[in-house]
Amino acid sequence: MSIKRQLAPFYFYTAVVILLLTIAGMGKGPSKSGVLLLLMSGILSWGLVEYVLHRFLFHLNTRSIIGLNFVYPAHLSHHENPKATEHLFASLLISLPIATAYWMLAWFAVGTWRAASYLFIGLVAGYFSYEWLHFQAHHGRSRQPLLRYLRKYHLLHHYRSPDLRFGVTSPLFDFLFGTFRPARNEKPKP
Repeated sequence: MSIKRQLAPFYFYTAVVILLLTIAGMGKGPSKSGVLLLLMSGILSWGLVEYVLHRFLFHLNTRSIIGLNFVYPAHLSHHENPKATEHLFASLLISLPIATAYWMLAWFAVGTWRAASYLFIGLVAGYFSYEWLHFQAHHGRSRQPLLRYLRKYHLLHHYRSPDLRFGVTSPLFDFLFGTFRPARNEKPKP
């Protein structure tokens, strides 16, 4: 798969964010502090979306052909070959329905399309952070202690405990939902 095709979701969501920022910035919308709160809430909500998808959908123990045809290419193939770079971003086929559902639920929850758009922009920022951190976990090395910890935490999910440690961008939701284990003393590689 070409790098252009792999990066199509990045280009697509960047264009959507620019469009939403342009349109939502016109007319009367939330205050600057309201926009900041919505953006931060969107980033935080990414952590929950990431956790729920990773734990309950991408590790779904399915025996059906339809389920396997979705779960395997979406995630389980990554567990078989964590260093592969064929799928740098989740495909639009997978991410677009999730993104659309999020935006519609956000609109319903906050009552305005502008506020929902700022939440969505925060979600996209969280998603891009996830993709970068996930790539770094498998292909990079960092001197920063937080990034080293997140890398080790994620690699322990791959090599020691696939039923724990579902957060990549943060262990917050693992902690809240009981799938957190400290990454201090375990070695990630088998």
